[in-house]
Amino acid sequence: MPWSITCSSVCRLPDIVAGRTRIDMEALTGLRRQAAALDLSSRPRVMTDLAGAHASGFRGRGMEFDDYRVYQPGDDLRAMDWRVTARTGTPHVRLYHEERERPVMLCVDLRPAMWFATRGRFKSVVAAQAAALCGWAALDNRDRVGGLSFDGQRHAEIRPGGRRQLLQWLHTLADSTPAHGPVRADALSQLLRRLLRTARPGTLVGLFSDFRQLGPMESALLRKLGQRVELILGFVVDPIEQRLPPAGRYPLADETGQIRWIDTGDPHHRRRWSEQYAQRRAAAESAARSCRAHWVELSTDGEPLDALSTALGRRRQVA
Repeated sequence: MPWSITCSSVCRLPDIVAGRTRIDMEALTGLRRQAAALDLSSRPRVMTDLAGAHASGFRGRGMEFDDYRVYQPGDDLRAMDWRVTARTGTPHVRLYHEERERPVMLCVDLRPAMWFATRGRFKSVVAAQAAALCGWAALDNRDRVGGLSFDGQRHAEIRPGGRRQLLQWLHTLADSTPAHGPVRADALSQLLRRLLRTARPGTLVGLFSDFRQLGPMESALLRKLGQRVELILGFVVDPIEQRLPPAGRYPLADETGQIRWIDTGDPHHRRRWSEQYAQRRAAAESAARSCRAHWVELSTDGEPLDALSTALGRRRQVA
């Protein structure tokens, strides 16, 4: 029978240093300075109509000038910028930011499969750090920030608020450990249903996960969620999930410390491994497109800030 490895069965490997296998509160709070470079202020759409201090990415007539673009049929002629039109010879309109209040809800997957890495940091640690960066950047925008974590058995939730709520949620992450006992097969769909009940229209929701158990039901829930909130989907992966190491026999330790050996020399097993990963990634990316989410690829051997900056942009430097 062909062998199959799940990430939850390889929670500890010898080359992982102890400081990278747990979510550290000091590390999460230390990301605040790095987060100053991350731009969460210019997202494509914000649907809430509540007034507030946040200059949203909703582009329409408002108080703050944003940019120019070429006139498109249906644009308001009152937005026409005649000077730019005369200079370029092409009709241009002015775009504006509108003032909006925006709650931010950051969700971290802490199911057993996330407590794993073959290099760098555990996927759970990378997900928590990416969420913390988004949280600090959101506070810099004067957004209200909350968080939600799920470990396959239960949820821990902090409703959006200020610095105190963000720190409270980061403490919750730092206190997390892998769940023991059976994990709910519908944990991801339960999380998405919870967000559909609690996230108000216009919320920015960041979900950081390896998206295991992402099936048709979960994809449909994501599409429904994407109709009312703005989504950031952070796909967290370890390099060994993409490609097995060179042919050989390797020891793997489960959460009890029991060792078993795998042989990576079988071409059939190698091909099947790569195909399974490609299918999971394609399903997650397709779901992101269908719900118009911002897609962020995070690796255990990479820096979360670099991945977030590439996908979302860096804050403009003010002279």
